[in-house]
Parts: sequence; structure tokens; C-alpha cells
Amino acid sequence: MLINRPPSRYVHKQSITVISPRQSTTCASTSCSQLYRHGARSSLHEEHMTTDLTNIPTDFRVLVSGVRGPEGPAIDSQGQLHLVSAEDAAIVRVSSEGDLTQVAETDGRPNGLLFNKAGEMFVADAELKAILRIGSNGKPEVFVDNYEGTALGGPNDLCFLPNGDLLFTDPIRRPQPDPAISPVYRVTPEGKVTAFANELAYPNGIAVSTDGSQVYVSESRAQRLVAFKIDESGQLLDQVLVRRFREPGNPDGIAVDVDGNILQTLPGIRAIAYVSAAGELLELFHVPDWAPANLAFGGDDMKTVFVCGAAQNSIYQFRHPVAGAPLF
Repeated sequence: MLINRPPSRYVHKQSITVISPRQSTTCASTSCSQLYRHGARSSLHEEHMTTDLTNIPTDFRVLVSGVRGPEGPAIDSQGQLHLVSAEDAAIVRVSSEGDLTQVAETDGRPNGLLFNKAGEMFVADAELKAILRIGSNGKPEVFVDNYEGTALGGPNDLCFLPNGDLLFTDPIRRPQPDPAISPVYRVTPEGKVTAFANELAYPNGIAVSTDGSQVYVSESRAQRLVAFKIDESGQLLDQVLVRRFREPGNPDGIAVDVDGNILQTLPGIRAIAYVSAAGELLELFHVPDWAPANLAFGGDDMKTVFVCGAAQNSIYQFRHPVAGAPLF
């Protein structure tokens, strides 16, 4: 079973190599200094591994352990946290005390998870090469599994546009150094699939900006965070580079706060970058023995950040000074 109660505190430590220069930094919110320890910093222009792990949230802790291959954290309409166990092909609900309840399984390898306004779950399953829809009965059905008759490569993450269309990344899974040039697809509520963006180097995490005017995508193999400007109907207008990360950051999951700033996981250096919409690095958090994959805002005030940690099969949480942006 998936259930394995967590320790009360995160105590396991592991050394991490390479250092970052000390440099002061600013935060978008004046309350940042109240929530974050200000020790060693990375440069505002580059990200590095560090041996000085003082710059972590003061209340960082384990919520639950024992979820094999945790990914795709998502909050339902009742504010409950859900996520997937990629290794066990399961979707689980997590209580505020860290108790786990399995609510569905896919028989594949689920990776991304999201709820629509009607409360339906949408799951990106890499092994089944499909986007699944799961209703209240807990039984998955294939929502999308091809584009113009060609099978999908292995869906990874997904988000909704303001108009209700679904976007999902579909990286071709080839080993390094292949750039794995792949698309992002768009799906209407009726299931019509079109190409939203092409020629991305392993598109991974995806999220919509606070005002709904941009779509952020992590290009893991290119070490980039890019933004796609869209119109009110969701049509692509332009593509801009938000930030190029230092190797081997391997940008993955994305979450956006109400100030329009972005939390970007960098599992390659076991870190989370806090980046402005203009690409400025506002904060960089290094956490020992932790490979952050995806993350999501939740809690009563939407200021709790839930993070899936692949290194320890654990779900972590910490407080952020700014609330997460409402999802469309």
C-alpha cells in the first residue's frame, strides 16, 4: 500500500557539492524576510549548487512519505491536496495531517494532475501516452491519446486556459544529449486537439500567468523558462524567453503567485528558484537530500506550497509570503 506515516520533522541530511557566491537579494514581497532565512545566496544571474544550506524556508517540513514517485500535486474545489504515485499508477488524496487515501488508479505511469471547474480530474499518463479524465466514480477514461492520428509521446504536465481549453506538454522521452524536441498541445472541452507550440527542448512543467495572458513552459533540455503570449481566445501571439538557467538545473515544475512571480523547481541542483515575470531571480532555495519535481499552492490562504520530492518519495510543504494565483 501507499500509506506510510511520515516522521514529525525532516532530519535526514546529505552533503551537496559546489558553492554559490554570497550576495544579497530582494524579494517581491516585504514579508519575505519574515518567512525565509537569509544566508548564502546565489547570484542574481546564475544558479549553483551550494554547501551552505541556510537559505531554506523556516517552516519547511515533510507532510508525508512513502508515495512512490510523487508527482502532479493539485488542489480540488474543496481545497484538498491530490497527487499521483507514478510508480504505483495511483492518484491519492492527502489530508492536512498527511493521511493518504487512494482515489483512482490508471494502470500506467501518471505524471501530471489537474482539476477542472466541474471537479473532474485530468491526468497526464506517460506510459499510456494519453490524457485521462476521471469522474466521481474514480474510473479513468481516455480523453486524448493522439494528434491527427499519431500517438502522443508521453504527456507530462497540464494546465487550463481561461477559456477552458486544456494545454499539456508532450516530451519525447529520449536519453541525453538528445534535445528531445517536442510539442505542447491544446485540447478543447470537446476533445479537439491542435498544436499549441512546437520545437521545444523537452517541454516539462506548464502554468498560466496570473492574468491569463501568458503560458509558462519549462524546457528541461534547454535549461529555459519560456512564456507564450496568448490572446483572449487562447491563440498564440508570441514567444519570449523568461530566463535561462545554469546547467544542470533541468527546470521542471512551475507555480505562479498572485504577484505574477514564479516558483520554478530545479531538480538538477536540488533547488527552487523564485523568479519574476521579467526573469529576475528573486530567491533561490537549496534543500538537502531533495530533488523537487512539481509543486502547487494550497492551504486555506493559498500560501502553503506543496512540493513533490523524488529523492525521498516524500511530499514537503512550506509557507510562501504571497498567495498562489487562482487556477483557470
